[in-house]
Amino acid sequence: MSLRHLLPAMLLVTLVPASYAEAPVSGGEAVRVGASITTKKATHIDKLAKSPKKYVGQTVRIDGTVKQVCQGAGCWVEVASTSGATFLAKSLDESVLLPKDCAGRKISVQGVVTMLPAKDAAAHQHEEPMAEGHACPTPTYLISTQGAELAAVQKK
Repeated sequence: MSLRHLLPAMLLVTLVPASYAEAPVSGGEAVRVGASITTKKATHIDKLAKSPKKYVGQTVRIDGTVKQVCQGAGCWVEVASTSGATFLAKSLDESVLLPKDCAGRKISVQGVVTMLPAKDAAAHQHEEPMAEGHACPTPTYLISTQGAELAAVQKK
């Protein structure tokens, strides 16, 4: 193979994997994905879950515990408050992916509260094929994730 053919092949091999986002592996360390969280005051998950329509279009930050995380790509996370109320945060373009092993960890998520039309909520498909049986939730309201920070696991 000549150098003329080898160079484009090498570029293709190195650039193609970089174009796909991949969920990080946390291992218990603090993890930050996506944009930095800049919203100073957190919105209470209980209030957001009770009246999500009131927050549509607003950038909010929620703090809580990861109840569930997408096991397909890491594109969504269900965040629970101390009282048990939950709200879903999802990376609609799959550019912000969370570790699949982060359930039970403390998390802060920032994004825009969004109302999904029923057809859009049900039609979500991953760019990459996912494991058989994998299904993403289809809420009416969610946070379109811009960034998230997982706290480090406390050593005992």
